[in-house]
Amino acid sequence: EMIRTFKVRDNYPDFITVDGSEGGTGSAPPEHTNNVGMPLLDGLVMLRGKMKKWGLDENIKIIASGKIIDSFDVVRAIALGANGVNIARGFMFSMGCIQARICHRDRCPVGITTQKKHLIRGLVVEDKYQRVYNFHRNTIKAVKHLIGGMPNVENIKDITADKVFRRVEGGEIKSLKEIYSL
Repeated sequence: EMIRTFKVRDNYPDFITVDGSEGGTGSAPPEHTNNVGMPLLDGLVMLRGKMKKWGLDENIKIIASGKIIDSFDVVRAIALGANGVNIARGFMFSMGCIQARICHRDRCPVGITTQKKHLIRGLVVEDKYQRVYNFHRNTIKAVKHLIGGMPNVENIKDITADKVFRRVEGGEIKSLKEIYSL
């Protein structure tokens, strides 16, 4: 029904965010993060396939979110169909997250995910902002380095699943296109 409505009214959402079941930063109870949902990359591939099938891939952008930490995670998500990514975990680490996995309890010992004044004191913005800035800058720089070494890729939009390779079980090298049967 959503597809019919989009096409009839020519009124598409700007984007859809696909978030994986990998657990994020601990902001959900373990029962959810350990047992509910599907991994980001599988969901991303499935959504991109459905969007192409339904003729929506030109109208709606896909944002990948879930356990994206480093430059390879960014490139891999783009290769599998994302137009952009959300990074939370890497930024949390750059702020000093110790993965206490109690974000949902308002008791973060380093002051990142709490509203309790005695714990917030541990998060000194004047000390952390440079680390966050450096993480962001260096991640972008590393993405540029990765795509700079890829043949026939001059722009991040040129990245496709047949141009990104991974070592799989047994030491064999396969493209993401082969791994995900695209």
